[in-house]
Amino acid sequence: MHGLILVTWEKYLGERFGHGLLDQYRALMRDTLTGAPLSDRVYNDEMILRGMTLANSLTGVSPEVLQREYGHYFIVNGLTSHLCAYLLNQVHSARELLLTMRLAHMQLSRAGQGVTPPVFEYETLPQEPNGLILIYDSPRRLCPLLRGAIEGAADRYGEEAWTIERTCMLQGAPSCRFEIRFAASGKPPLAEMESPEQRERWEVQRQLADLVYSLLPEQDGITLEEITRRLQLRQSQPLHMRPYMVLDALNHLQHAGWVASSTQQPGDELNRRRYWRIPPVF
Repeated sequence: MHGLILVTWEKYLGERFGHGLLDQYRALMRDTLTGAPLSDRVYNDEMILRGMTLANSLTGVSPEVLQREYGHYFIVNGLTSHLCAYLLNQVHSARELLLTMRLAHMQLSRAGQGVTPPVFEYETLPQEPNGLILIYDSPRRLCPLLRGAIEGAADRYGEEAWTIERTCMLQGAPSCRFEIRFAASGKPPLAEMESPEQRERWEVQRQLADLVYSLLPEQDGITLEEITRRLQLRQSQPLHMRPYMVLDALNHLQHAGWVASSTQQPGDELNRRRYWRIPPVF
């Protein structure tokens, strides 16, 4: 499980229930998680499952409601929007995002060791061009979280989602089967709420991320300093050669599953960390 899930889960708890409860939660999680979770690490699935059980006992809110609220929060919160911008900004509707999830999870699983992606299958919904049947299978059985993420995706792209869960793993079915219908909500998509300057800045970041990806090897990896040198040889723009810009591009690529790094290896330090690209799964 990617660290971004744990990080945004804690952000959700703090914003939803207050930092006093978050402090209690972190104290109870210390025997499972040492220190604050990091978005660029991979963690055992049991951490989020135990965290959800603890949150239920601390808040009295049912696990299903917590998961559904968090699933919505995960898709629309600012940290996900920033770190997953390489994927989210190239998708233009909730239906398109759901159709992208299978490849995105497969790509992330290739980039992160120990990541077991859920299985998504799709079918068309008869006479519903904006609809979709989504079949979900995962040993985590976090279908309420997925339902919240569907609703969050609709909000993100200025849409409404009507969802019916025809079968559910929590009720003994082998998989969850969602019938989903989307329609415009009248609210602007999150992207349209950005200023022209923000959109221009993202376009620069996307171009830099594409360039960095093209310069990375497929194995062994190179350091941030070596990447910057390769950019200089390409006579890239001076702004692109600033380490913080290159690091931001690497973060975007990592959270999209296009780049892996030595982050999980013992003794990892930023100045020695190595990065390599992951070939596309399709």
